[in-house]
Amino acid sequence: MTNRDTGRDRGSDGPGRPRAGRRPATAGGPRSPGRSPGPGAARPGRDGGRRADSARGADGGRRAGSGRRADGGTRADGGTRADSGRRADSARRADGAARAPGPPRPGARGSGAQGSGARGSGAQGSGPRRRRPPEPFRPVLRRGSPGRRLNVTLLCIIFVLTLFAGRLVQLQGLDWSTYRNMAQHQRLRTIPIPAVRGTIMSSDGNKVLAMTVQTDLVFADPSLIPAARRPAVAAALAGPLGMPADQIRQLIEHPSSPRYVVLKKSVPAATGARITRLSLPGIAEQSSYTRAYPNGELAANILGFTRTTPIGDLRGAAGLEYSYNSLLAGKDGTERIETGSQGQPIPLTQDKVHPRVPSGNLRLTIRSDLQWAAERACAQRVRLTHADSCSVVIMQPGTGKILAMAQWPTFNPAAALPNLAAARDIPVASVFEPGSTAKTITVAAALEHGGQTPMSAYPIPNQIRVDGYPFHDAESHPAGLHYTIAGILANSSNVGMVQVVRHVSPRIQYRYFRKFGLGSPTGLGLPDQTSGLLPVPSKWFGDTRYTLSFGQGVAVNAVQMASVYATIANKGIRVQPSIVAGTTSPAGRFVPAASPRRSRVLKAKTAHELMGILQQVPMVNVSGGEPWGVIAGYSIAAKTGTAQMFDPKKGCLCEYGSSYVGIAPASNPQLVVAVHVQNPKSGSHFGIDVAGPVFNQVMKFALQTMRIPPDGGKPPKVRLTAP
Repeated sequence: MTNRDTGRDRGSDGPGRPRAGRRPATAGGPRSPGRSPGPGAARPGRDGGRRADSARGADGGRRAGSGRRADGGTRADGGTRADSGRRADSARRADGAARAPGPPRPGARGSGAQGSGARGSGAQGSGPRRRRPPEPFRPVLRRGSPGRRLNVTLLCIIFVLTLFAGRLVQLQGLDWSTYRNMAQHQRLRTIPIPAVRGTIMSSDGNKVLAMTVQTDLVFADPSLIPAARRPAVAAALAGPLGMPADQIRQLIEHPSSPRYVVLKKSVPAATGARITRLSLPGIAEQSSYTRAYPNGELAANILGFTRTTPIGDLRGAAGLEYSYNSLLAGKDGTERIETGSQGQPIPLTQDKVHPRVPSGNLRLTIRSDLQWAAERACAQRVRLTHADSCSVVIMQPGTGKILAMAQWPTFNPAAALPNLAAARDIPVASVFEPGSTAKTITVAAALEHGGQTPMSAYPIPNQIRVDGYPFHDAESHPAGLHYTIAGILANSSNVGMVQVVRHVSPRIQYRYFRKFGLGSPTGLGLPDQTSGLLPVPSKWFGDTRYTLSFGQGVAVNAVQMASVYATIANKGIRVQPSIVAGTTSPAGRFVPAASPRRSRVLKAKTAHELMGILQQVPMVNVSGGEPWGVIAGYSIAAKTGTAQMFDPKKGCLCEYGSSYVGIAPASNPQLVVAVHVQNPKSGSHFGIDVAGPVFNQVMKFALQTMRIPPDGGKPPKVRLTAP
């Protein structure tokens, strides 16, 4: 066999031998693990256990692909055959065409390895070894244990049931009362049963001064009003509400909330009924109550006003509305009902009703006609003199009843007020220096405790100095003038009063001021009343006793000064002023007010002497051309007063208080009228000129209205001067 043949045999597969790299086929198919090899197959552990491309031949030679001969020898020239690649290719083609693959020959040792090695040397020569790529890693999914899955499921179910059980324990065992209250709150509805606020009436024919009326609050639900009908709805409401249609339309189109907007409050019930009859979409009314004052501003300072609370109740804020709020308001009742999901009452359920406490009514001592006349006279005087204010008090001296307590400026109690200062009750809340009207107190003390009589005479120079303090009168006197105490009081001489008061100790002087009610509450029970200003003697300055003698250095209100002269007119007995005649119980029974407190201030003789002196005052004024204290057919006892006060804005004693207090008829006193005008700015500032006309107008009207018969108008004769 030549080298060519040997190369063919080594480089190609022989008959019955498998090609290099192929597993020999067996009759039984592929080998299975543990199955014995078939006949003619290579045994494991010998030739069959080695790779074909790395096995040696049967004769111990290396792989043919190494370039060496199978017998271990080399070519003479030491190189490889030049045509080894071509020969291998041609031999492979020739062998593949001539020989069919078959099983290996029996007994052929290492045939599979040789064939494989021949293929490697003949076909590839000395090229790199080709390896099969590794197969990708594929994870193996294993099915879990069914028992384990069942245990986990049962644990989850038990956990969920435990949560439910814990929540049930919380709801039914721990928080049951809270949820019960929440359920009751949702189911129960409280309906208020309002107690209508009581009325305030005057004493003349039980005329109503304040009352409660039912009104309606008109509101709209814009969501129920189609856009196309809104102009027509606004136009229909313009007339009844007294509002421009454009304003109503703006409220509807720009509501305060999507389904609610208030169009107007406090609409009369008749107007509300008229709107209901229009059957306008989205328009409804809500009933409410409001306070009405049929006479407008009449007695507003006495009545005060009310305000509406957030829950719709009327509550007094000033005046008698405030002082007697518990009586006038009553107490609202309530009714608790069970309602369904739509808010409708549930039939046959038990309702819990707290009945309301009806309100009571208040009857005053005020006469509306006298109050009206006094307010009108005050308003005229303020406009004429450009004064800051004016007050008028009409009182019955024997009973202490106040028949009128007027002021100007006043206010409308039904209108909204900016603050409580606008509702100030001037006759009891504002103080002023009484001036010469307080000289009667000094004279009374001197007559009873100073050893003086009405005929005690004193020299009256134009100016006098007492304890180093100078005093003078408002008008000059002729030289050598002497006045009796009656003349000093009738002519209102300050020079004479500082001499008279020296007969009275400061303690007695102070006590008489207090006995007449100065420095003490009036007893009217009004919320903003003042006691005035009366310093105790320990705080007096060196000249205080002298200035007090003619009404300076002390502050009073109009009711207090009216009470001073009512005490003199009532024969020295002071009756505490009152303004409430009685109340009407919820059952309609009238309960008169408690009798006012009475106290003896002066001896009857002293009061009689003072009444005689005071009747001389109108005559003195007439001689000076001031007839304001004269009323035809009636005797009048009166006193004027002018107080000079410090003006903090101007820094001078250039502010005045003008007063006039009179009693009629003097022979049988029935009425006391006290007038005070604060700070007149035009014309005269004297009491007779400023307050005198108001007194004359009001007293004349009161005497005629109350049909008090005249007494002839003859004052007693009292000597005023001394030789």
